[in-house]
Amino acid sequence: MPGTVVELVRKLVDEPWPRCDEERENLFARLGFKSGDRAELENDESPHQITELDMGLDGQPLSTWDTYNGQFLGVTVHLYSTQESCDPATQSGFSELRMRLTELFGKPEHPWDGTKVLPCIWNSNGWAITTHLFDRRDSSVMLSVNDTSVAAIAEADAISR
Repeated sequence: MPGTVVELVRKLVDEPWPRCDEERENLFARLGFKSGDRAELENDESPHQITELDMGLDGQPLSTWDTYNGQFLGVTVHLYSTQESCDPATQSGFSELRMRLTELFGKPEHPWDGTKVLPCIWNSNGWAITTHLFDRRDSSVMLSVNDTSVAAIAEADAISR
C-alpha cells in the first residue's frame, strides 16, 4: 500500500492547487476520489469543514478532505489503523511510507521535539505532506497533504484566538 499512497500523493502535488470548489471537484475526478458526507461539527461556526473522502484505496481507510473559511485546505488519510499499540505492521508501513516519500521529495523536516517518532513534513509545489505515527494506545499512520498558504492562515487564526 505505501507505493499506491505515495503515487496518489505524487499525482496530487503535481496538480495545481484548486482555488474553487469546481477546480477541487475536477481534481478529485482526475484522481478518482469521491466525496462522501460532511462531518457534523460540534460548533456550527467553525471555519473548518470536513467531508468524507473515498480515495479508491484497498480497505477504504478513513479519509477526509477539509476546507478552512471555504478554501480547500487538503486531504487526510489514516492508514494501517488497528486497536493494538505498537503494532509492527503499522510501524513497518510508516517506515516504508517515510522512505518512499523521502526518495520522491527529499529529506523531511521534523518541526516538533520530544515525541517518540517525529512527524515528518515534506514541501512540494505549495503543498505540505505530513506523516504522523500514532502507536501508544492504538496504531495508525496519518498522512495529510495541505495547501501551505491556507494552513498558515488557519494556524495564525488559531494562535490569535
